[in-house]
Amino acid sequence: MKKTIQTIAAAALLATAASSHAAGASATFEEAINGAFTESFVVTPSVTNKLILRVTGLASQFSALSASLWSGATQIGTFSSNSVNGNRLVVISDGANGAFSLSAGQAYTLKVTGISSALPNTAIGTVAATYGTVSAVPEPETFALLLAGLGLVGVAAKRGRQKSA
Repeated sequence: MKKTIQTIAAAALLATAASSHAAGASATFEEAINGAFTESFVVTPSVTNKLILRVTGLASQFSALSASLWSGATQIGTFSSNSVNGNRLVVISDGANGAFSLSAGQAYTLKVTGISSALPNTAIGTVAATYGTVSAVPEPETFALLLAGLGLVGVAAKRGRQKSA
């Protein structure tokens, strides 16, 4: 039983490391059909005045899509989407925008808002960064599931110890 728990714990750590590494340049968001939403992402430029952010989603899946960039509680700017080849596209570039400058190594919050269209499945969008990293901000439900899973592993370990005693 002890080996099983160790194997499960090692697999969970590997999965966590792989998912955090994969979110380095892009992250996705998935929305329920026919509803308004707001998703938050942490964006960290690797070079000052070179960050380019692209928020994309199929126009058939999103009837509205926009983004806002924040430094703490201060809103830096809001950005609307354009329709390009059947996609909704929001592009944010601090190098091309004289209104603001983003510092390398500082974390900013990108809030993506919109309305998903009525489809038979969920609407999926992407946030991609050039010269920076993007990672999704976990929702409270994610932390609750993590804690519940750790609790179940603890219960299994305790039962294994009681049976061997």
